[in-house]
Amino acid sequence: MWALKILLILVIIMLLIGFSIYNSGEYVSVNLFGYQYTAVPMIIIAYWSFVIGMFISFLLGIAYYLRIQDELREQRKENKRLMEEITALRNIPLEEEKTG
Repeated sequence: MWALKILLILVIIMLLIGFSIYNSGEYVSVNLFGYQYTAVPMIIIAYWSFVIGMFISFLLGIAYYLRIQDELREQRKENKRLMEEITALRNIPLEEEKTG
């Protein structure tokens, strides 16, 4: 699995470098939050889009991790409670049936 992750990272890096080289001479105009920027290199736009996307993915990953950890903590509490209940039920003495 680790080899697949490394391969995926290498492919992404190669695509990013190829895209950068291919668009190194391109210039675009950007309207960002009401400000107009002209003659911005396309590589700068691609780079910052990538960085912002990675940052948002990182924040979403942290939120998912924290939610999963909270669920795991709750499941462990429930498991402990059920194990205590099972132990208590095992320790109940059996009453003998009286014949009369």
